Amino acid sequence: MKANFILAGIASLAVLVLADSCTPGLTYCGHSLILKGDYQGRIVQALSCAGIEEVDSGHSALYVCEGGPGGVIYYTKSCAQGTCVDAGSGQNDHC
Repeated sequence: MKANFILAGIASLAVLVLADSCTPGLTYCGHSLILKGDYQGRIVQALSCAGIEEVDSGHSALYVCEGGPGGVIYYTKSCAQGTCVDAGSGQNDHC
């Protein structure tokens, strides 16, 4: 029984290690942030702070990464649905 708790703790730490924070100063598509880590809640919050109604869960909008704990992001603009382009590692995504 004690071994199960230890294994559960190790598994939860592994999930934290797998999640990656955004790079400060880079622009990301919402779908790129979702692939990077657990950003859905931060996307919803960024849209709400900007007064933007959620469309496609914010996946086709652009966000700039401020960084810090957990990778703080800010909404910058929406792309026409499906036109947000992941430019690759170390590059700014764009519409």
